[in-house]
Amino acid sequence: MALIAGVALASCQEDMENFDNTVYLTATNPVTTVFVKSNTTDAVGYVQAGMAKNEGSAVNVTFGVVSSKVADYNSIYSMDAELLPAEFYSIPEPTGVIPVGGTTSNQVEVKFENLENLDVSKLYVLPVGIVSAPFGVLSNNTFYFLIKEASIINVVANMSKNYATFLDGNQAVGLENLSQVTVEALVNPDNFPNTLATVMGIEGQVLVRIGDVGIPANQLQLAAPNDGNVTDPAWQFETGKWTFLTLTFDTATGETNVYFNGIKKGSTQVSAYRGPFSWNTASGDITDGPRGFYVGYSYDANRYFDGCMSELRVWNRILTQDEINAPYHFYSVPDDSRGLVAYWKLDEGAGKVFKDYASGYDLSCEKAPEWVQVSLPAKN
Repeated sequence: MALIAGVALASCQEDMENFDNTVYLTATNPVTTVFVKSNTTDAVGYVQAGMAKNEGSAVNVTFGVVSSKVADYNSIYSMDAELLPAEFYSIPEPTGVIPVGGTTSNQVEVKFENLENLDVSKLYVLPVGIVSAPFGVLSNNTFYFLIKEASIINVVANMSKNYATFLDGNQAVGLENLSQVTVEALVNPDNFPNTLATVMGIEGQVLVRIGDVGIPANQLQLAAPNDGNVTDPAWQFETGKWTFLTLTFDTATGETNVYFNGIKKGSTQVSAYRGPFSWNTASGDITDGPRGFYVGYSYDANRYFDGCMSELRVWNRILTQDEINAPYHFYSVPDDSRGLVAYWKLDEGAGKVFKDYASGYDLSCEKAPEWVQVSLPAKN
């Protein structure tokens, strides 16, 4: 029996070594989006081939546009896209080479050109597939480039079980001695699984957070020293819905106001805290705990924000309701706006650093967040 088992195993291994080779696209996601803005003229995408096992010689794999796949794309993704016209793309070097002993080809460029002349009122797709290979091609042999008009916001960060803090200590001098502050954030909570969730701030100092002992887990709260916490039952978020939050706090009077999507919620609350405060502290700078300035974290890791964030801003003045409701204010403001001292758009789409467009006070996440494609503001 041992002899039979040994022969069977050897036979199985021989079959595995001699199976027919195949090529395929290496992309795990078969669709990528090319966003076209008003000033976009060109863009570049890439396709790449993989091979099941290496060969004793180099293998050439040629890519090309497969127009017949447009119908497949529309059927699979329930879209109504047109084939991108030929004058808007080219594949200068369509053949990728898998080198001797390797299993992956070089990246092949797909160039998108003359996009300033594209009718962006329509949706386009460019299916690029493997059109020539020396042996079999697996079924996942087509990559789809979706070409569409860019929204103001096209990508956001999911901050679930994550946080961001300053790259270096004492780097944010513009966040010192804040006596008037407006905090803004475009948020879409998935859930409120913990007693507390954090928007931004410093634990034990001034902190914009959601939930607390004795108040609902989805209710906004301004936490401040000297029993300065304030909240209002009208400050409750809905899950699965984008809300543009504006919180204003005047430390001279304690007056705190909250707006959701430009509409004042509840009444003006008065905090007992008086005097300026500072958010210019990185993690680890306080000996009794990591009580630096954070986005999506305070005191312990279970106080994360479960959902997506975008357009985080800190102003050193109180914005008026008219300013909050200015056209497209929820989605973008000029980097040099008066009183804007920190502006993290969270639109990088890759990596774990959030750039500060106002003052250079970049934030670094504990880990790269999940980057989520969106289209904001949503079109009717």
